[in-house]
Amino acid sequence: MSVTPVVTVGAFFINDEHKVLMGLRAAWKSAWPGHWDTIGGHVEAGETLEAALVREAWEEVGVTPTEFTLLASVEERRPELYGSAIHHVFKVSAWEGGSLVNKCDEHTELRWFDVAEMQALSNLVDCDYPALAKRAAS
Repeated sequence: MSVTPVVTVGAFFINDEHKVLMGLRAAWKSAWPGHWDTIGGHVEAGETLEAALVREAWEEVGVTPTEFTLLASVEERRPELYGSAIHHVFKVSAWEGGSLVNKCDEHTELRWFDVAEMQALSNLVDCDYPALAKRAAS
């Protein structure tokens, strides 16, 4: 019997300095606790990827993405620990609603990173994030 993978969306918000916003996942999270990740979450039944991206951004950082493109769709790196999933990562280059703030308890910290700073992190959810961030920030 095959397992239907969980579908998620994640956003690389890009600022004027070409830095990428990441959130440090809370210790209580069942998947990747204490790791830096994109802003986002699960796609709900009947929801498009784009609608999920907009909803998750609002719920987590209080803004509405207005310009975004899909960068990559990647399979969960540790399905034996966290289950089968496909993660859709978007570049978000414009948004409405002001400053991005940590609106929920899913992240203990938000921080802007350049690619070199991301490469130095030992606790990234996905080892390909620096390469994706480089594409997004260019």
